[in-house]
Amino acid sequence: MSQAWAAFIHDTHFRTLPEPVVAQAKSRLLDALATAIAARDLPVPGVARRYAQANRGPASVIGHDDRLPPMDAAFVNATLVNGCTHDDFLAKSHPGAVAIPAALALGEAHDGSGAALLAAIVLGYDIVARAYLGAPGMLPAFRATGVAGAIGAAAAAGKMLALNPPQLVSALGCAAMFASGFGEGFRSGTMDVKLNVGWAARTGVSAAELAAAGATASPRAFEGESGYFRAFGRSAEYAAQATRDLGKRFLIEDVVYKERPVCIFVQTPVHLALELKARHGLDPARIERVAIRAPLPTLTNPGYKNVAPYRSPLQARISVRFTVAAALLGRPVGEYAYYENIADAEVLALSDRIDLLEPAADQGGRVDLEVVCANVSYAISGLEMDSLTPTPEKIVAKFRRLAAHLPAGRAEEILHMVLALEDVPHIGALTALLRSD
Repeated sequence: MSQAWAAFIHDTHFRTLPEPVVAQAKSRLLDALATAIAARDLPVPGVARRYAQANRGPASVIGHDDRLPPMDAAFVNATLVNGCTHDDFLAKSHPGAVAIPAALALGEAHDGSGAALLAAIVLGYDIVARAYLGAPGMLPAFRATGVAGAIGAAAAAGKMLALNPPQLVSALGCAAMFASGFGEGFRSGTMDVKLNVGWAARTGVSAAELAAAGATASPRAFEGESGYFRAFGRSAEYAAQATRDLGKRFLIEDVVYKERPVCIFVQTPVHLALELKARHGLDPARIERVAIRAPLPTLTNPGYKNVAPYRSPLQARISVRFTVAAALLGRPVGEYAYYENIADAEVLALSDRIDLLEPAADQGGRVDLEVVCANVSYAISGLEMDSLTPTPEKIVAKFRRLAAHLPAGRAEEILHMVLALEDVPHIGALTALLRSD
């Protein structure tokens, strides 16, 4: 497995990528930078910066003037990208938060080009997805971003370091050995699940740098009797999915984005609630009860069923009851700061009247929402994440919205550079715009 992936990573270059895939890589980079810029002053990135503050190196931290070793810059920047719970999603992972910081840090440190960065992003996303698809049984015991994400970060990092195939095999194998993460922090609302994203990016960089330094890992690290698939996925029966259409179809094209700074699994219920409210002019004061039916993996996702009292904003933004109640009541659910209001009495009262139903036999990927208002039942359904397909217009608008506080003209400079990144000879030109100095 790692040999097949290594050959794919080594042999794929910017010039061989289809134009739509390149456009998607730019979109993903722009989205990740937007969410990182918006998270500049949040607590978790602050903890990450304090952890790394004694270290010095060539890689930048987004929104700050810190210069750190690549593994530390990747760690901090990953917590920034993931900080607002607003980053993208693919194959149960947050690929932008792990692959992009890893590639960006090493690209800056080794004077890589914009074209090389775009190729590394495409490959990182692809391997994040494939590392999950080969071991879907990792859920719910493990967290895909911490586990599969570490493998994708190593792929992106290894590409930026221009590792040869044997080195890439070792980088991927080392990342598999170091991968970790579970989801209990979503129930408690603590920082560990956010730091886990940063650690996955750091793991990917460390694994690639170790391979460059001569470290070796088993060539059967994934499919072996004591390998990754059996350890995390509890079986190797899905291993073939990890190489299906390898190099023929780039999985970055399957990504979805977040319109609102809440858990990916509550995005669709919130969207449906807002659509139903607008369509029928529902009076929030007369809502009697709400019922939500979702696929089983969604219903059982850590934190989805969180109930009051909420001890942190993270607990609330993960909870389908809190977020749907807030949407029906007309709260600003698209604003990160709103979720500081975890004791919003009206929201909590409506949350108590929301029932989460077991999936129907034909549920598939459908989400069903029913609202009983003034003794009348209103229903709406939609495929999960169907409204979250990114378009260039949506991503540019989101970037401008989240980066609006930057110094005059800075956001537009970043935007224009990312959209023409293949013509940028040195990634340092981009990271210079991302620093605060």
